Amino acid sequence: MRGLLDAYELTGDDQALTIVTGMGDWVHSRLGHLPAEQLERMWSIYIAGEYGGMNEVMADLYARTGKAEHLAAARCFDNTALLDACAADRDVLDGRHANQHIPQFTGYLRLFDHTGGEEYATAARNFWGMVVGPRTYSLGGTGQGEMFRARGAVAATLDDKNAETCATYNMLKLSRQLFFHEPDAAYMDYYERGLTNHILASRRDTPSTTSPEVTYFVGMGPGVRRGYGNTGTCCGGTGMENHTKYQDSVYFRSADGDALYVNLYLASTLRWPERGLVVEQTGDYPAEGVRTLTFHEAAGRLDLRLRVPSWATAGFTVTVNGVRHRGAAEPGSHLTVSRRWRRGDRVRIFMPYRLRVERALDDPTVQSVFYGPVLLVARTPEQEFRTLSLYRDLTLRGDLADAIKPAGRPMHFTTNGLDLAPFHTGDDSPYHAYFRRSEPVVAFGAADSGVPNRARADGLTFLDVLWQQAPFTTSARFVRAVRTLADRWTSDGLFIRPERDRVVAAATGADLRS
Repeated sequence: MRGLLDAYELTGDDQALTIVTGMGDWVHSRLGHLPAEQLERMWSIYIAGEYGGMNEVMADLYARTGKAEHLAAARCFDNTALLDACAADRDVLDGRHANQHIPQFTGYLRLFDHTGGEEYATAARNFWGMVVGPRTYSLGGTGQGEMFRARGAVAATLDDKNAETCATYNMLKLSRQLFFHEPDAAYMDYYERGLTNHILASRRDTPSTTSPEVTYFVGMGPGVRRGYGNTGTCCGGTGMENHTKYQDSVYFRSADGDALYVNLYLASTLRWPERGLVVEQTGDYPAEGVRTLTFHEAAGRLDLRLRVPSWATAGFTVTVNGVRHRGAAEPGSHLTVSRRWRRGDRVRIFMPYRLRVERALDDPTVQSVFYGPVLLVARTPEQEFRTLSLYRDLTLRGDLADAIKPAGRPMHFTTNGLDLAPFHTGDDSPYHAYFRRSEPVVAFGAADSGVPNRARADGLTFLDVLWQQAPFTTSARFVRAVRTLADRWTSDGLFIRPERDRVVAAATGADLRS
């Protein structure tokens, strides 16, 4: 049905609209007379209730035909118990089939568009928040063996059957639709994560005329391999479609036509005939973060709203025709450049990539390593977590680049005897996307206090909290920060007084200037 609607939208083929209208009539004839209790039971059955995007396509069909039966049929797919729970922000996702339910919420947003029913939009926003973060692995995927697991259960669920690719496909669709209603940069931050580290990584880097060579599950456990091929699941069909969709959320315009959102930083050309606008973006996605926007055709004043990625903590600098733009914006927001644009105007965006770690919610010692938006993995076959120790190598600037060194190829690094590579490289070698972080003793370079690096209740250790305050401009400021934090650890019962003194003494004697 979606294909027929697309054929009508893109080509004006009236026959396609006639066929899909008849199909919509049939859906209503089958479901429209059933009691709500029977519908609810149907949609709650494991997998049997996996109706995909039916409520979305029926709502979109209604927008074309205006037939009340088509809107009624769309509402027949309301999964009422889950819809009500999400509208009330009650998280009941544990144990539910992930991709059975994700598309339902994209449909609810379309029903909100056509009915104004606020519960639909509220449920979709809340559902997104229950998945992104609490149930999202570092690559942007969700689920274990197709199922949602307990909120926050990340480290506890790592294995070879995480992150069904179709689930990420549908989470990207949902994020896109939510952004249309509320242009929050967080939706596109997630979109970039999933696109770069799951979708781009889901296609084997080899030609094939006999197999789609795309993934079903993408395991996140230690030493797993990606399995390619996949002609037998929904992830085979959408797996091929995925790689035609890099273009579909790069740019959005505001409803009034006065603003252009640049959501994704990848090479593309935008043509906006209503504004007489042609903009070309150049850059080497997903490599180091320098992008250029060139206005080949431009007419009039326009707000250019540039997404400042949440990972862009090393700076986000914009120049217009070589002159630095004085505006500023925090990571995870938008920077607006307002002017009357002319042909030949050039905007350059500098957002240096920086090494960072992300901690699993349920076990902060289980961590992933990123370079800007790019997930890095170790190519190694061991079935147990590999251990990383990084703090001993840090200098006053507190940059992980002191501990994780370039390996001679773009976006490849080495640390702790491991080679780290971008996960989006599509091969079937074993990999580790998560590591076990081990920093057992409070030490600063060669200065070892001998004091255990104890953690507070949230799982963050003394060294975690200390280095979150970096960079330190001088050794004196570093020692002052250590002393203040050691006093807090002592008052909280995590250090005894002699341990506190040894930690401060080690900091005082450390040379971390380079």
